[in-house]
Amino acid sequence: MSTQLTIYSVSIENARLWVRRPPPGMREGCRRRAATADEKAVDDLFGDRPLDPDAGDAYARVWRDVIEHGESTRFDLGPLRLGARYLADASREFEDAGVPRDLTPASFVYDTPFPTQARNAPVIGHVPAERVPALREAYGTLADRVEASDLVKVLLAAADETLHFNAFARDFPDGPLPPQDLVTFYG
Repeated sequence: MSTQLTIYSVSIENARLWVRRPPPGMREGCRRRAATADEKAVDDLFGDRPLDPDAGDAYARVWRDVIEHGESTRFDLGPLRLGARYLADASREFEDAGVPRDLTPASFVYDTPFPTQARNAPVIGHVPAERVPALREAYGTLADRVEASDLVKVLLAAADETLHFNAFARDFPDGPLPPQDLVTFYG
């Protein structure tokens, strides 16, 4: 069985705002794209209603749809054969090479920034904006030194995009914009 790791450079603050005060067409678009079972999850998230503990991964799929159709940049790695083992092995390899444990995939891929009831894939994780510079520094010299170099290259591309946007956002002429974080969907 194979899995996919998708990383988005996106503002978590904006994603939460898009759910509380959706831009024109976002809620309707999510409902159109949702599977029948996910329509209730769309209504729960956009309606700020309690989450249904029996909804499984529906909320994670709706958050992904919100981010996918909001202002984000997407980076993909996969399909990954035995993805959980790959991420665990890569995390051990990265940690042995000096990457702090909280910046390894085994840590951040499961650190969800959103309310979900997911027991299945996709699993949502994230690296907060303030940790992206440390991630960039930790992985900066690893690409040629580790077996999981494809993962390092994707992480560096996502970190570089996020850092570039955040520099722009900080110096925006009309005042700072919300910074972008790295949000991962794995499954």
